[in-house]
Amino acid sequence: MLHEQVRVGSEKKRIWKMCDELLAERGEIPSGREVADLYVASGGNEGTGFTQYSHWKRALAEQQAGAASRASAEMNEPGTVGFRAMNVAGDGTLQLPDDIRAAMLLDRDGRVTVRVEDGELRIISPLAAVKRLQARAEQLIKPGELVSDELIADRRREASRP
Repeated sequence: MLHEQVRVGSEKKRIWKMCDELLAERGEIPSGREVADLYVASGGNEGTGFTQYSHWKRALAEQQAGAASRASAEMNEPGTVGFRAMNVAGDGTLQLPDDIRAAMLLDRDGRVTVRVEDGELRIISPLAAVKRLQARAEQLIKPGELVSDELIADRRREASRP
């Protein structure tokens, strides 16, 4: 239920709860008009009802996309998420939605490596970094050649030097 992620006591939570309950009852996404009418009937502003409904619907779509991305992440492959407008909070925090965290192969501990390049923030999870390095290393290996054989040959050459 999406409303459980929202600040307690807020109008947003109240509207999102209405949306969640309608979705749970009917098994289909309610219309903006339904939600706005319910909210107005309970003393709320129609514009606020429509605005929060659209935010809820977008969050629902992200959650559903996140489920698909998590399935991809379970295969241990980084995914792709298109451009999205987000906000950095006043304290500098950036909250990443589920679908983005899944595409990044981000573990529950949330550890990442960050850098800023030409004003652009780049974030990579440890698992995604390992996958990237493995892909680069695979490009260096000649087909039919074992890296272990090459290493053993190098060691033997070094050992045979006076």
